[in-house]
Amino acid sequence: MEAVKARRGFGLRAQLLLLSIAVLAVPYAGIEYVRELERYLRESFAASLADAARAVAGPLHNQPQLFPFSPSESERTLYVHRLKHAIQIDGYTDDWSDYLSWAESFPGGTFAAGFRLIIGRYQANYHLLLQVRDERSVWQRADEPDALDNDHAVVVLGDKYGNPVRYHFSPAGPGPLRPFIYHFTQDEFRFEHRATEYITNIRGELQQTAEGFNLEVMLPASMVHERLGVEWMDVDDAATRRAAGTVSTGGAAALVRPGQLVQASPQLVQIIERFANVPGRRVWVLDERGRVLASAGGLEKPKIGEQPGWLYRRLLPPLPESFADDLAGSSRLQGAEGGRALTGVVATRWRSSPDGLAIIVSAAAPVLSANAVQGVVVVEETTGSIQVLQREAMIALFNKTLLVFLVLTALVLAFATRLSLRLRRLSDAAEAAIDAHGRVIGGFTPAAAGDEIGDLSRTFGALLTRLHEYHRYLESLAGRLSHELRTPIAVVRSSLEHVALAAGRAEQEPYLQRAREGVERLTVLVTRLSEAARLDLALQQAHSQPLEVKEFMRRCVAGYGMAFGNVELQDSSGSEPLTHAIAPDLFEQMLDKLIANAADFRLPGTAINVGLAADAAAWTLTVSNQGPALPESMHGQLFHSMVSVRSESGTREPHLGLGLYIVRLIAEFHRDRVAAANLPDHGGVCFSLTFMRDPAFGPAATAPS
Repeated sequence: MEAVKARRGFGLRAQLLLLSIAVLAVPYAGIEYVRELERYLRESFAASLADAARAVAGPLHNQPQLFPFSPSESERTLYVHRLKHAIQIDGYTDDWSDYLSWAESFPGGTFAAGFRLIIGRYQANYHLLLQVRDERSVWQRADEPDALDNDHAVVVLGDKYGNPVRYHFSPAGPGPLRPFIYHFTQDEFRFEHRATEYITNIRGELQQTAEGFNLEVMLPASMVHERLGVEWMDVDDAATRRAAGTVSTGGAAALVRPGQLVQASPQLVQIIERFANVPGRRVWVLDERGRVLASAGGLEKPKIGEQPGWLYRRLLPPLPESFADDLAGSSRLQGAEGGRALTGVVATRWRSSPDGLAIIVSAAAPVLSANAVQGVVVVEETTGSIQVLQREAMIALFNKTLLVFLVLTALVLAFATRLSLRLRRLSDAAEAAIDAHGRVIGGFTPAAAGDEIGDLSRTFGALLTRLHEYHRYLESLAGRLSHELRTPIAVVRSSLEHVALAAGRAEQEPYLQRAREGVERLTVLVTRLSEAARLDLALQQAHSQPLEVKEFMRRCVAGYGMAFGNVELQDSSGSEPLTHAIAPDLFEQMLDKLIANAADFRLPGTAINVGLAADAAAWTLTVSNQGPALPESMHGQLFHSMVSVRSESGTREPHLGLGLYIVRLIAEFHRDRVAAANLPDHGGVCFSLTFMRDPAFGPAATAPS
């Protein structure tokens, strides 16, 4: 049976596993390919932007005149935005929609008032938007139009000599404002204004809002000498008109010296614009404090191109048509790549847009002057092109994967069809081996495949062979029994007839003796048949137990010597104990059959040899005798039921051919192998039983060399 179950190839489970792995390997390989493609594109994209940043920084090296703004760390600077269009001075914020998010905040501190400020330049004019937060408005009195005891704003400019000039905006209510300058005189007791100078080339407009006021101011660029400050004074009590507090762009210093203006350099913009002509690219030039000195270009949405089919539109996430650009119009950049570039190295950074719809890559390169970093160039682009390429790669992957799945599905169907046909052929062959009356007629050829179906076919073959042997046993049983029973029955019948004819006791005695002998033969036949029948039950109820084999064999051989004469034990198993799990009664019965068989066929006066041999893996029991050799025709059949090579002539003992069959059954119970072979000189027969060593019973004995 072990030979039947042995596999020589891949089983069905292994075949299905390999097929499943092949199916799963396709999308896995595709996903890994897309990942590797994305990684390669990301690295190439970042390297390309880094090279672009170096190219932009190249013309800016060793040109300190392009970076004139170098205020102290304690000085407040105000950024001037480049306006895309002229601002209408009306006090409303609709013209400032692109810049509102970049307004600088100046809180009121301990009081409620405060303001947000945006400064822009368009052509020859500066524009200011002051968004004041004030819960209570106190207007200018009608009888004192130049008074400053109400809510008012002050714009401080520096003249060409650097001296501050204060322009006052004192509103009498919403609408246009007329700025003026106070000129003071001083006596020994007090300050008082001598005269008021009204300014006509500065325009202002105030509008009230839900939170306070909006103040728009337009200044000629000729009046602004790169310095500007703004102050708001809040008055909440109209009766006392005492100032509640003052908010300024630079604290008390703004009233004396306005802060420096930082704005885009037209020369810098002109230099970098030719590097920003790539669609979707934006270029920044920053000073050492991250303030924007110039910018060009802009980020664009990815070019989606031709839309894929409806299936891919459902499977793949859509590419965004727009995204939030949080840095558009920014006056300062605080990215980590800029900080690293200030140390003299080129750095890159990946970030998501605020709405998560776009990935933006930036690369920063230092601008050097006299081996010192004087600024930073930042180049930005979105990964829209990578997303488009990745999407195209995913579509191509889906197409190829679908094709591969169709091919694999066809292979699976073919495999399943082949499997079904093999099972059908196996079923047909098994049915053909049995006739309409349920008899095994043979003709079943097991498959040679090494998979489970091959194992099943060989098991069917072995099963049908056993059934065929059993049928032969049943078919021959009647003939052998009739043959064996005919003689003793004839003896008994004849003897009884002669007993009936005999007159005296002396004449009847020979016939009675012959009748007794016939009855004994019938008893032996019945006993052996019952012995074979009882063996099946004994095998079901038997239990193995550890037994020292050598000592057990010595006792058995001693008993056989008294029963059969010359029986010799030859032990070549070594000095180590030989322990094995056996059923003693069954084992002794098996040994009895072997010894009895050897005694029946040995030459007169010769010995029966019982041998023990062992190695590291197994031990072997042999029983041999000198006598006639086994016929070649009996090889492979000797241990079948109702098989015998005995000659019936000259013997009064009936034989049904069950002895060696019982030996085989007991050997199979012990999971051992039994075999018979002629001695090398054909002068006898040797029966051998091989038992595999059990490591649970100690170290294996080593046979002597």
